[in-house]
Amino acid sequence: MPGNRPGPGRLFVPALGALLFLAVFAVVVSVTLPGDVVLSALRPSLKAHGMDIEAEAAGIRFPLGVRLRNVTVSAAGRTLLSLDQVDASWEWTGLFRWRPSHFRLSRGEAVADLRLSPAFWNPSGGNLVVSGASSSDLPFPVFSSGGSGFSIDRIEAAWSASGGNTAASGSGTLRFLRIPVPAADSPIREARIDNVNVSFVVRGGVFQVPRLTGVYEGSSVDGTGEIARIADPARSSVTFHLRIRNPFEGRVADLFDMMAKNAKNANLRITGTLAAPAGEFQFF
Repeated sequence: MPGNRPGPGRLFVPALGALLFLAVFAVVVSVTLPGDVVLSALRPSLKAHGMDIEAEAAGIRFPLGVRLRNVTVSAAGRTLLSLDQVDASWEWTGLFRWRPSHFRLSRGEAVADLRLSPAFWNPSGGNLVVSGASSSDLPFPVFSSGGSGFSIDRIEAAWSASGGNTAASGSGTLRFLRIPVPAADSPIREARIDNVNVSFVVRGGVFQVPRLTGVYEGSSVDGTGEIARIADPARSSVTFHLRIRNPFEGRVADLFDMMAKNAKNANLRITGTLAAPAGEFQFF
């Protein structure tokens, strides 16, 4: 009968309750999803690039995110990266910068924050901030046995991709940059540059450094350089020319006296590959 039919106002409360129940149910299910389910959703995209991922724990972060703990990324049976934690989320506030996809990777004190355009599987651009990382965090044996190494204070970079071409630029500071000096007639076996400030651009697969400054044994250092084929560390080509100014005192002056009696300045020439760079002193 018409008199017994509930009005729209009476249906509102039950409908709202049903929606709230469904929302809470969805959150509980997503948060309690087994880690294998989360990893199974991530593996196909990595395997498309020849990589695999393992994690001790994985779960959903409310409202739109994933958290992985004790993560290992490998390729061809070799570990590429080990991380304490990986957070991946989609943040609607990032739409104002067109960077809603957010990835945060951490290992000890090293942290990398990566923000990508909405299609994170094929991003057209992104921003990267790295802090506290060092060469020991990278899977290159030369950094543990060859004498070269670095420690990043903070590096910021932005990049964009269009038509198959990628361009990037950035700047930052390094606590130190250490380069082996294998020349048989050199009285020192490595050169360590502290308090490094650097700016860089990436175009056509070439990493260009138009400005690098720092301090070597109390003397100021400045120079430029580039790394060709940076995406392939084993086949890359490193060329840097750094000028060391002689203050006529301290270890640099002693070095000049040992190697070139009347030299006023020196160049540190760095060549080789990204995975195995080597330095050579040139006095003038």
